[in-house]
Amino acid sequence: MRNALVTGASSGLGEAIYEHLKLTGEFDNVYGLSRRGPDIELDLSTLRGPSRSLYQRVRELDLLINCAGIMPLDETLEQYNIFNVNFWGAYWVIQTLINTLLQGASQHEMAELKWNKCIINIASVSGMKADPDLPIYAASKAALISLTKSLAKSYAPDVRVNCISPGFFKTNLVDEPTPTELIHTIPMKYEEDAKKITPVVDLIWKSKYMTGANIVIDGGVSL
Repeated sequence: MRNALVTGASSGLGEAIYEHLKLTGEFDNVYGLSRRGPDIELDLSTLRGPSRSLYQRVRELDLLINCAGIMPLDETLEQYNIFNVNFWGAYWVIQTLINTLLQGASQHEMAELKWNKCIINIASVSGMKADPDLPIYAASKAALISLTKSLAKSYAPDVRVNCISPGFFKTNLVDEPTPTELIHTIPMKYEEDAKKITPVVDLIWKSKYMTGANIVIDGGVSL
């Protein structure tokens, strides 16, 4: 039995990934987690340690995708919540569920072809460069990229940990449409559809030699 869990599954990239994984047929159960479900309701901004209720709900896991995130345009209003959701939320979900991913690790060499345990963190290109307009958001995503690399080394070879850093995608992460002048800064000259992140998720999931990577999909913004 294979199970997957996606945080931030009620909207944006998280919803696109959640719906995609349900359609692949590779997983017996796909859990969507956010403040509004669709399967598990949990406010990540309130986590201050491992979540007992989450652990009791998900006892077996193969793929964990941390996609929950916030990006308020006025950071002074939610400066602590930005880190609580974008970084600490992901960290505590991993700490809650790492034992479910490591379950059976001592026998996995005997079943190498079937063993595939993976964590994917959704960061941002903002975490790779200076962002004077959203410095706290950028710092939270930089911390998530760094955490990805550290945990990849800690959990290898039993659990792979990788990261995706998207650029401009059509989501409801912010309430306002992306300004035209920002779209013009993208070398590819358009904002991508949220569903187009799913091939990168599939690539990481199927690439059993990939760990500690940060895959950038941003239309060239970071060049």
